[in-house]
Amino acid sequence: MKKLTASLFFIVFFSINAFSQHGGGVALFVPLTGSFAFADLRGLDNSKIDILKGSSSFDFGVLLQPGYFYDFGGLLGFDVLADIGYYRSSYKYINSQDAGIVSYTFDTLNTGAMFRVTFLVLSLGIGAGAKIPLAANLQDGDYNSKLNADEIKKSFTSAVIPYLKFTIDFKYNLSSFAAIAAGLYFNYDFAMNYKNPNYSRYNIHSFDFGVQIGTYLVGTSY
Repeated sequence: MKKLTASLFFIVFFSINAFSQHGGGVALFVPLTGSFAFADLRGLDNSKIDILKGSSSFDFGVLLQPGYFYDFGGLLGFDVLADIGYYRSSYKYINSQDAGIVSYTFDTLNTGAMFRVTFLVLSLGIGAGAKIPLAANLQDGDYNSKLNADEIKKSFTSAVIPYLKFTIDFKYNLSSFAAIAAGLYFNYDFAMNYKNPNYSRYNIHSFDFGVQIGTYLVGTSY
């Protein structure tokens, strides 16, 4: 069975390289999204507390995606890419007790990977990774606090934000090695747990939805 699997892998790999135009390159994307926050708060007796009502805020990023690109005659293509850059992740809530704003804003280093499939001009991408907070701004009513990376590590159980994202783009080829793209961007940030002595759990997470624009530069060979 292992020999059969290995043989199939080499056949597929050889076919892809033999019949496709391929090469290394880089893409640059700028997502502009609305962020919709959720919270899961539990008291010291583990009872659910609903005092934070999710609100919306604005997120954006600048993401560099170096990797390898395959193209089958302009009809079908796929890309295997890293996903590295700056991303601003924010979580905004309204405190139902006093109508005050509670927000957590992080400047993060985005580290992950992307896989993208293109049919003619339509590209579908899926990616995952982690955002590493470098700085943060916390607001609770009139209280404001700025945190550096070390202070974030002390304030949260885990100082990373795992994410999963999906993209839908329309791609226009300018030449055999350059293209531009624009489309929709969906992102889910998994929960971070804020260390608050009044709660046994203080999880914040969010769903982002918006648009992205991008460009490709690819060096290809046959």
